[in-house]
Amino acid sequence: MDLNLLTTFLAVYNHRSITVASEELDLTQPAVSSAIKRLEAVIGKTLFVREGRGIAPTGAAVSLAHKIEDPLTVLSGIEQNKQTLNVYCTESLIQFMAEIPNVRFIEAPLDEEQLFDALTTQKVDLVIDVISNKRHSLIEEILFEDEAVCLTRQGHPRIHESLHYDQYFAEAHIALKVRRSQMNTIDFLSYKPIEPRNVVIETSSISSMLMLVSTTDYIASSTKSLAEKLAPKLGLNIHPIPLELRPIRFRMLYHRRYRDDEQHIHVREAIKRAIPQHD
Repeated sequence: MDLNLLTTFLAVYNHRSITVASEELDLTQPAVSSAIKRLEAVIGKTLFVREGRGIAPTGAAVSLAHKIEDPLTVLSGIEQNKQTLNVYCTESLIQFMAEIPNVRFIEAPLDEEQLFDALTTQKVDLVIDVISNKRHSLIEEILFEDEAVCLTRQGHPRIHESLHYDQYFAEAHIALKVRRSQMNTIDFLSYKPIEPRNVVIETSSISSMLMLVSTTDYIASSTKSLAEKLAPKLGLNIHPIPLELRPIRFRMLYHRRYRDDEQHIHVREAIKRAIPQHD
């Protein structure tokens, strides 16, 4: 049996409400109702009946709740006391955090909905990304702000010390496939709509993008902190992007259940100490 069905059942049982349970679990009301129906199908009994404007547990629900509440609490405690935390982290920051102990860093998926789903279903314990959160069940902390910069190979035939607006749009670009708010990174950061760039390669990896730039005449974008770390090793020049862009605001998101967890707090503090420091 899917243990998530039991967790959903207990939330509905404790609140006597599909609506409140859905808010606590950060699920839609149809998803919660569907979970209850699936559980009823498994055990072959009705768990809730209508009572006035709300719902009431049946005898079968009361009996089930008494049987599973303590075991689920124990399982939750085991989960919270595990030795290694799983963290989705944007690739541009993994370089700075890779040596934090007791953490398994996983490159954040391209689709932001996958990030939220992983948090709410406890597939990961923490997410570090630029996405913002409106879900009541998740806590958001701002880590730091970075800026986007442009990179070209040293010895580029047309771009030397500076990069002008017309040059930026005349050159061929390598871009990231990552989308935030249904937009690519540069459009996401821009205060206003910008004209299309000549994107000739799309990649899901910043590291691959910078390696390609180092051996071609294409140009690419990166965070300033990562560019300053890798550009000298790859023979790249760093240029300001000739556009009016918002700062890149990195956030740390996690479920409220971990707010006071000692191991989780320790890892969050270690992450804060590891982030790039700007003067």
